[in-house]
Amino acid sequence: MSSRALVGRRAGGTLLAAAAALLLGACGTAAPAAPPGAEPAATDTAFPVTISHAYGEVTIPAAPQRVVALGLTDLAMATALGAPIVAAAPNYIPETPAPPYLEGRVDPALLTLEEVSLGAGVNLEKVAALDPDLILGVSLPEMAPDLYTRLSAIAPVVTFERELYGSSIQDDAVLIGRALGDEPGAQQVVEEADAAVREFAAARPHLATSTYLYGQARGDVLPMVVGKDNLSTVFMNSLGLTVPPSFADAPATAQLAPGTVGLSYEEAGRLDEADVLFMTFAGSGDRAAFEQNPVVSRLPIVTEGRYEPVTLDTAIALQAPNVVAVPWLLDQLAPALDRIAE
Repeated sequence: MSSRALVGRRAGGTLLAAAAALLLGACGTAAPAAPPGAEPAATDTAFPVTISHAYGEVTIPAAPQRVVALGLTDLAMATALGAPIVAAAPNYIPETPAPPYLEGRVDPALLTLEEVSLGAGVNLEKVAALDPDLILGVSLPEMAPDLYTRLSAIAPVVTFERELYGSSIQDDAVLIGRALGDEPGAQQVVEEADAAVREFAAARPHLATSTYLYGQARGDVLPMVVGKDNLSTVFMNSLGLTVPPSFADAPATAQLAPGTVGLSYEEAGRLDEADVLFMTFAGSGDRAAFEQNPVVSRLPIVTEGRYEPVTLDTAIALQAPNVVAVPWLLDQLAPALDRIAE
């Protein structure tokens, strides 16, 4: 499924192209950190393994010893499973190379593929020089048949099963675990994330009767992510939350990503249909424009404290979630979701 920008310009106003590819269209307690130098859980008995994906099949002949992770989900799962990572793409926020949910768990010196996160594409020569024996690209927005073919000339490549963000976050985790020879470990990470969601929802029964909206202020348009197959929608539904009925039934705006409805500021009163509103911002002036807009600033959802501006890290984790990030993401959402119980 195609994807579009939900978050991000850098300080100088340049669009974070890779973050743009992640967001506004991602459809469809973490495992303990492995100590530095820990041996991966993969065993030779798990290999060779053949994995089917969107571009065919790939056979991994033996337990990987030099793993390159090109997407955040790839990095998160490889880290959680103690895989021997030799290089990875960093976070989409230059100031914080490791995503906050991996802080202290991944060696920053391994996050050397910054051109991927900056939207400049994959440097094939740089990847080849790493001499990898497995390349993970399950969550790489730029993955396409031509790039897959070129990467496959370097090492076996594992990418998404059907399309980018076309599988559940649980299925993506297990796919990566299978490639690394530790499917049981991946299942454990999945089970822990699912348990965290269940515990979170059980502690907040009001969510089962509450509605939410999640979107972005971007110039004169307010794109709201409401498609039922979007990963952020699926995640929020797992907490018990739903989008307001008028948004759930609304056709997507043609100029935006699938599952996205664009509002004008004149239509901003519709935001008040939700019990809680999460917003992110495309540019440095968009938050001020949103919060100072005469329609928005008078909405009860704003004046009553049921509006929550989210950080870029939270927006990325919500729009393109992975099971390792789930406990951290729940912590970020909890204050706003607790307020609507009052």
